Parts: sequence; C-alpha cells; structure tokens
Amino acid sequence: MTNCLLQTRGLTARYGDFQALFGLDIEVAAGEVVALIGANGAGKSTLLKCVTGLLPTRPGMVMLGGESIAGLAPHQIVQRGVAMVPEGRRLFAGLTVEDNLQVARDHARRLASGEGPGWTFERVYELFPVLSEKRRVAVESLSGGQQQMVAIGRALLCNPRLLLCDELSLGLAPKVIGEIYAALPVIAAEGTAMVLVEQDVSLAQRASSRLYCLLEGRVTLHAASGKVGREAITRAFFGGAAHAMA
Repeated sequence: MTNCLLQTRGLTARYGDFQALFGLDIEVAAGEVVALIGANGAGKSTLLKCVTGLLPTRPGMVMLGGESIAGLAPHQIVQRGVAMVPEGRRLFAGLTVEDNLQVARDHARRLASGEGPGWTFERVYELFPVLSEKRRVAVESLSGGQQQMVAIGRALLCNPRLLLCDELSLGLAPKVIGEIYAALPVIAAEGTAMVLVEQDVSLAQRASSRLYCLLEGRVTLHAASGKVGREAITRAFFGGAAHAMA
C-alpha cells in the first residue's frame, strides 16, 4: 500500500497462556478511515492495545510510518502521533470538560512541532458545540453522548496522525450516534487516519473506505466497505469466510 501509515506484520498477542491474536496483517493509509468489525472477543480491542503499547509486541510487528514502535511506552506512541478514544471513555471524574481536555493538551508535544492538524480547544468546541456550553461542568454530570464527545476531543488535542476509536456508538441513542459520526468526516478531512472498532456493521460500512473482520484473533474478511455484502460479512463473523479483496 502506498502512503501506508499503520501496518501490522504477523501480529500476535497473548494474555498469559491465552493467545488472542494470530498473525494479523493490517494496513491503514495516511488519511484513511478503516473499520474493524467482529463479534465480542474477536480481538479488536487487543489489536488496539498492541498499537498503543498497552500490550507488548515483537520488533517489526507494528509499524508506524515505516518504523517499528515495538517496545515503546504508550506516552511515546502518543508523541509519535497515535491517540485512542477508549471503550467506556475513561474520563477523569471530578474534573470539568475543559479540565479533561487540558490534560491532553498538557501532554501533547506534536502541536509545538507544527505537525498534525493543530487541534485547539476552540476547534474542538466548533466540532462539538454542546461542549462549549458545558465546559465548566463536571464530566460525570454529562450524558453518555456528551462524554463521548469529550473523549474524542481529548484525543484530538494530542494532534494525532492516527486516531483509534473503540466502540464509539456503544450504549448511545441513535440521534447522538448520528451527531458523533457526522464529526468523523471533518476529522478525516484534516488528514487524520482512523481505525473504527464498531459493532454496528452498517454504521461501520458507511463511515469507512475499507473494513477488516476478525474472528478468534484472525482476519476472516478484508474488503472495500461499500462493495461487500451482508452474506460475506455474516460468514466472516461466524466462520467460513473468504479473505482478500482486489
């Protein structure tokens, strides 16, 4: 793939004696939106943990911009341009919206170097206007959708080249999901690549250009999002799927 930003090569991962990933080969180009689908326990979140340094990998298994990031600490990977919106949001309770955003900006180093799109408080508030109204409000008093917006804004303030989103729609009302997913093209337009882990397959297809399906730690489908049918996706979810795309 030309202009490849993220690449995994034969990626394996373990939790003690349990092997969770088996030789994953996945690529994401700069500025591309790729969806990662699969049933619970398929290995989607494990893959994100490997990319962010939360699980150890061997040299060469995870490449960012052509360089191995194996062995780097999570904060070092953030400094190289990777940020994650984690499942469950994991905001800092007791702090306001703006305090949560400030935590990210205080630890971001890429903005000063002039790299990345240059996200600021003001641009996050333009993306999610409700957060401007709630900036002095403690995050635990927000709705689930508003908390998700804070989590996305916090990640953006790290000015990532690659944004990893783990289950953005989980537990949210359809209207709120629509508002959040409407922001993704704005983020992508800045040249930020995204990996979307998503249980709602239709939503994942609409939001991405390509998708990978995982089953028991293996890739069972890789296809252009707009060209793969429901039958192929169903087989990939539950077994018996063909693999590659043109």
